[in-house]
Amino acid sequence: MRLKSQIDASLAALNRRDFEALMGLIDDDAALDMPDGSRVIGAESIRNTLAAFLLGRDIRFSDIVVMTGEADLRGAAEVTLSAVTRAAPGEDEPEEGRVSLPAVVVFERDDGPFQRISLFCATSL
Repeated sequence: MRLKSQIDASLAALNRRDFEALMGLIDDDAALDMPDGSRVIGAESIRNTLAAFLLGRDIRFSDIVVMTGEADLRGAAEVTLSAVTRAAPGEDEPEEGRVSLPAVVVFERDDGPFQRISLFCATSL
């Protein structure tokens, strides 16, 4: 599969909350770098971390622009990340709303499943 198609398929799976489809696109020993600087290793841990991250704030990816390197081994998707807003600790709960942030998701592979996925956000969620 071409890298661009693999990236498109992974982001579409995340937006559908189809974690089984995503697992078919990543290596069993893959690494996931989260926006807070944490790193998760292993497919099952990646699945659980992404599920909690996405479902906890109803995160969606849109306005996706995919860029890939000539070797078709590394690529990135510039995206708009949309999430449900939350009150800061000690604040009253505001009306539910959404925030949109620019973000980048970097993908790396060795001509097969993804070996590494890294998510970078413009600001913390």
